[in-house]
Amino acid sequence: MLWRYPGQRQPIVALLGPRQSGKSDLLKAVSRACGSTVVHAALDFDEKPVDPVSAAALAAFQMMRGWDNLRQAPVFHRFGLGLLALNENLDPDRGRAADQIRELIKQYTGNTRGGRAARQLELATAATLDVAQGALSPLVSGPAREVVTAVRDRAKPVIGSLLQSAARWGVRDALRWHNALPEAESAHSIDALIRLSSASRSAAVGPLMAAFLADAKDQAERHPALRSACSCVLPARGARRDRHDHAWVLLTDGAQTPAGRRFLTELASARSRNQQTDLDGSGAADPLLVLSACEQWQSEWTSWWCEPWRPTPLTATPQRRVPLLSRATRSLWARDDDAAVGVEHGPAAAWWYPVWLDPMTEDQIGYAMDRSDPSPARPLHASVVHRLTGGHSGAVSAVLDESFGAQPAPRGAGPALSLLAPADEDGTPLWVHALESCLPEGLPVPGAAWGTAPAVVLAAAYLADVRTAHDPRLPALSTELPRSLELLRRHLWVSTFTHRPSRIRRIGWGDDADGPATLHPWLARSVLTALNAARPVRTDEANPWHEVFAGQELALAALPVPGGDAGAVERRLFHDLALGRFTPVAAALADRFDEDHRAWIRLLDYLASAPCRLLYKRSPQEAYTLLLDGVEDGGQTVLAVATAKLLALLWLYNDPLTEHTRRWDGEIQECFTRLAHNSRLLDVSPLQQAAAAFA
Repeated sequence: MLWRYPGQRQPIVALLGPRQSGKSDLLKAVSRACGSTVVHAALDFDEKPVDPVSAAALAAFQMMRGWDNLRQAPVFHRFGLGLLALNENLDPDRGRAADQIRELIKQYTGNTRGGRAARQLELATAATLDVAQGALSPLVSGPAREVVTAVRDRAKPVIGSLLQSAARWGVRDALRWHNALPEAESAHSIDALIRLSSASRSAAVGPLMAAFLADAKDQAERHPALRSACSCVLPARGARRDRHDHAWVLLTDGAQTPAGRRFLTELASARSRNQQTDLDGSGAADPLLVLSACEQWQSEWTSWWCEPWRPTPLTATPQRRVPLLSRATRSLWARDDDAAVGVEHGPAAAWWYPVWLDPMTEDQIGYAMDRSDPSPARPLHASVVHRLTGGHSGAVSAVLDESFGAQPAPRGAGPALSLLAPADEDGTPLWVHALESCLPEGLPVPGAAWGTAPAVVLAAAYLADVRTAHDPRLPALSTELPRSLELLRRHLWVSTFTHRPSRIRRIGWGDDADGPATLHPWLARSVLTALNAARPVRTDEANPWHEVFAGQELALAALPVPGGDAGAVERRLFHDLALGRFTPVAAALADRFDEDHRAWIRLLDYLASAPCRLLYKRSPQEAYTLLLDGVEDGGQTVLAVATAKLLALLWLYNDPLTEHTRRWDGEIQECFTRLAHNSRLLDVSPLQQAAAAFA
């Protein structure tokens, strides 16, 4: 989107991702990549929550530097004159106020590039006149000498005035622009600036933001970039291949803060103003591409974009899916929104283009691990860190931070990485550190003991069941559950981007199945670790883990369903497995094997996604041995034994702390193959496909 052709409108890109996911680091990387070639500025509303006018002034100041591919530095005459008028305390008398504005314009003109050049030329001309007088004075005497002196004295101010008038000619368009503002009511430039000066700062935001954008547009059109200084590699586009400009980039961090939201809202409104006032329809085609880091979803985007936690866009609406940043193109935004903002009174919300920040890949995490611990014998694999953190930049840093001290357990003894063990001098566990840095305001970190389950724990347990993503009903677990879900969604901790499909999901659901919205794996693991570590207030009370999941099972079963709930049995099996009742769940799964293999794989995939409490204290191999204790010696059928093994393997395999090795893959493949050989159905292709997925 940095390539821009004349007349193209630029969106306001909202870079989405939960807190500490790496958005600020990306903005800094973009700023470094722009270097001295692409005009850019950076604003941080987290550090400096300034008002929109001050923010625009900071951006203009940063853009007024020299750039390698511009013949001259950008100027913002419209914005500068308006800002001077706004900050001036004018005299109540209209005549004196007009004189003040004229003096402001004179001072401003004198400080412009043309004004400074005119002043230097004026001084050089005065010096020339002095030299001429000095040369002529000895040659003449009497009245003639007085004539030479009079010519010199009169010529100096006339020449200075002419030169300054020529300098003022450079800001004439800026003065005329203020005349055309609707608020000016066709007044002269002096009267228009007087009117702007008498307005409140909040009322002047709109005209000044429009002036800022109009200046950027004027500079980009009158002073295009030098092609020789551009190193862009453009795709082949025929005759237009070399005819392109660069967008001007405005990087804004903290877009979700009140100051950031107001600035960007005013910026979008100013574009709509410029669109309406420009008769040729190109008023909003300024070169400014805004890239804003935002950790909250804004409700006004819902008219055009599907919420990240909604699996499918609403029907009969212009909603589209939010793309990943790596796949975002201008054409995706322009397909609907560019036409919407191009009409008179177009909606300001259509300027927004939300995109989702790509999480760190496994290779990127491996590179980060090599830098932090170059030892080839490190016990923690990059794939484990990737699944545990979901590629969340802050989570990866917390796991790899040596000062925090989260040490992996010895192989085969306990989980690969304990989130329960003390991880700093104060004894703070890693899960506490994660929740303190990630939870949105309004959701407190759970304590070590509680009488009533905290709202975030109820939300994590509810979202652990992936089928709740498609269920609009909420169980009556707590009055805080709806609020906690809303906070987690709005702060982007719940989304379809964090769903990690298993290897058999495609076989059971098909290639076109929408992924469910899930809680971010880093936050989910931390909250469920808090639930596993919690102690009941009284010794006679039930274990908090059992109380939460058993209570959720009863609450979901009590919800009324017109025509009956066909998934009630499967949901009960899911919660039984989460409560550790492995043997009866495996038996129920084996009983349904010969009904429909594809439906059976869907059920297997669903059950294996249940939280596994065993892995919070044991290694995957220890948990597998415990689950299958006595299964092969109990006189069960080959089908029952293979089903139990497969359920145990996949249940543990889906846990983020289980390393996916060839041994695990081979055992899962063998179970699917054995089940295919013992099937009573003619079509065993789903089982064969599942076996091939682990080959």
